[in-house]
Amino acid sequence: MKKKILLLILIIIAVLSFSQKELLLLYKQSENYGEMMFKYHIIPILEKNNIRYELKNVEEMNYYKITNEKYFGVITWYYSSEMAKPELYLRQLATFVEDGGIYFFFNNIGASADISEMNNLLNKIGVQYKYGYRELEDYTIECISDYFLKKPDSEYKVPVEKYITFDNHMENILTYKIDNEEYPMIFLTDNGGAAIFNSFVDKNGNLIININKLIHRFINHEVGTLNKFLIVNTKYDNQKYLDSQYEIKKILLYAKQNFDVISVEQFYKLSFFDLIPYKYIIWNTDAKYVETRTIKKFINSGGTFIYSTQLFNTPWSSYVKEDNININKISFTKDLFPLTNTATESYINMYFELNYHIDLPGNIKPLAFFCGDGKSVPVIWYQKEGKGYRSYINPDVYLKNIRGLIFQSIMSMQKNSISGFLNSFMFYIDDFPLPSYNVVRAKINGKDITDDEYYYTIWWPSIKKFSKEFNIKYTFVTPLSYNGSSNPPFEFSEFLMSNTNSPLKALREIDKSEFELGLHGYNHNSLTKDRWPNPNNILLSLRAAKTFIEKILGHPIELSSYVAPNNIIDEFGANQLLKAIPEIKTIGTSYEAKDEFSEYKIINNFTLVIPRSTYGYYPLKRIYIATINTLANFGAFQHFIHPDDLFDKGRNPENKTWMEMYSSLRTFYLTIKKKFPWLRNHTASEAYQIYFDYLTQNVKYKWNENNLTVVIPDSSIFPKYFYVKSQSGIDDIINGKIIDYYPESKLYVIEMDDNIMNIKFSGDDSYYEGQNKKGNNR
Repeated sequence: MKKKILLLILIIIAVLSFSQKELLLLYKQSENYGEMMFKYHIIPILEKNNIRYELKNVEEMNYYKITNEKYFGVITWYYSSEMAKPELYLRQLATFVEDGGIYFFFNNIGASADISEMNNLLNKIGVQYKYGYRELEDYTIECISDYFLKKPDSEYKVPVEKYITFDNHMENILTYKIDNEEYPMIFLTDNGGAAIFNSFVDKNGNLIININKLIHRFINHEVGTLNKFLIVNTKYDNQKYLDSQYEIKKILLYAKQNFDVISVEQFYKLSFFDLIPYKYIIWNTDAKYVETRTIKKFINSGGTFIYSTQLFNTPWSSYVKEDNININKISFTKDLFPLTNTATESYINMYFELNYHIDLPGNIKPLAFFCGDGKSVPVIWYQKEGKGYRSYINPDVYLKNIRGLIFQSIMSMQKNSISGFLNSFMFYIDDFPLPSYNVVRAKINGKDITDDEYYYTIWWPSIKKFSKEFNIKYTFVTPLSYNGSSNPPFEFSEFLMSNTNSPLKALREIDKSEFELGLHGYNHNSLTKDRWPNPNNILLSLRAAKTFIEKILGHPIELSSYVAPNNIIDEFGANQLLKAIPEIKTIGTSYEAKDEFSEYKIINNFTLVIPRSTYGYYPLKRIYIATINTLANFGAFQHFIHPDDLFDKGRNPENKTWMEMYSSLRTFYLTIKKKFPWLRNHTASEAYQIYFDYLTQNVKYKWNENNLTVVIPDSSIFPKYFYVKSQSGIDDIINGKIIDYYPESKLYVIEMDDNIMNIKFSGDDSYYEGQNKKGNNR
């Protein structure tokens, strides 16, 4: 408690002391010029807009104090180019701009130095200086009239110097033209610009430039320029918040979202200009939230502020009422993601007692609810405010098994949002070919059926038929024994027990097909240190297994995929596995688990851990939700079935017949094929390169009003895929195309075919059906 009280005091001090960086205004006292211009023309605008500033004489200033820690921008107004230590001054400004500061100068740069020193600064704002002083007569003018109080005239002689503007977002406000030469005189971009010589006054010395519009360009930015997330927490957060922070990071990493993590104390020291790169701020801590002018401006400028804290710590605390509700599930709205609409209701079971209810005002859009006792309590929602949004996600709902729906909720909290995804599904046949013991396992149509008959004359033909119907390439992983031994001799009598040699025949058939063969171990004994105390026995058993398979097939093989028996493996086992069979590229585990091998990751800089996301034939509700979980987060799922699912009480709890189970599986894949016809199927080895590239690639985003640029290293594997949620619609795409559109979810599926893609969104805020867009109402 003492720590939290101390933290609250620190926050309040931070809010009072550091809530806004300042704009630095520099003049030269020796000129008796810039100071007057600032006081008459700029300072009144700043004061009217509550922008903090410092007016300083550069001739008395320590240049090293021009830093981003204190200032968000620098405006200089000099007449001469004389200055002490000009190189130091220019380099300090160059560092300031490089670190995100804004720099604008009136008249000239104010420091005479080597041209390389000057361009070191000017290049940072998208300008190249080339000397070339001359005076122009009989020139023509091009200008953006909105920036002028009255139209510039060309009836008198004007001095110019040669500048080249090259920033893609540069606005050339005023340009003089003569003899096929162009002289930009007033230019402006996101991080600075200039008004050269007296281009901003008329022949009588009166201002013609709209200073108010110019300054507002600096102080009124839309946020989210880099599409980033900012997660706010504290070092005192309890386990609940540590868990939710872990989940948020995983969700964002898998969706190719860039994010930073910052402490509450640091957060309150940020200015609005520090927040411009961020589209979302997630307050994921129970530290006391304090509203500031900076946060309000962030939201009103297009940002989304997500409260993931206790309700009393949010703007909606007054709507909370005491109650006592026995919760049995969390339910999501059906328009979040296409597959969500297929399920009768998108929910997962949860059982606990909730001690409150909340009745929200009508302008709030709820996305998820705790449900029980006939009541629905909102737990995720958002509301529009200015150009942005205030949102809430209950910190208790950041659960691994609903990551996809959580992320789709977050994507809904913006007018336009984007995320990367893999576009891949894998179908594993676990435990096949497998030993058969010639024992009766089932009764079908009144006839006793042995395991050998069922596996190889009923199940196996059905699975091949299924593959042909849905054009699916399986990855088979075979266990050669179930003896459980971790000591020599490592022999294979179990695999050879079949009276019909069916396991051998199936192995050879898979080898000659388009299917892929992988390994499930020498036996079904998990590769963990407690089960294999002698690491050398792992090497001996796995090498023996590979040699045995090669003997059956009659040729050398490369086993690139391995699925951990019981979905369990540890670092010890993985290291021994890769020593025994170095060509293993993928290790299959379970996404439902909680250990370090239950996440998608790269180990030893080479091998991928690919945990399976769903399994089995029914119930369809479970399969749908599990598929949504990963498909909606990063566009992939891995489905596992086993030949003995029919006999397993845990996997066939309703004792369904094989045809009933087969029919259920068909229903699921018919839905997937109808909903996502663009979804690609891969074997484990085919998926390896795609997953590896996806997990290691760096995606950069750049927003400029309604235009989004996506940049991926050109060494990446193309095409790449993105989900785009848009309230307004897409007008145009360069180096990409829309391959599907889901109106009910306002979701576009984009295929990117080059390393730089540009998306132009409609400026209309109303819902855009997009009559000329590809898509349907699947």
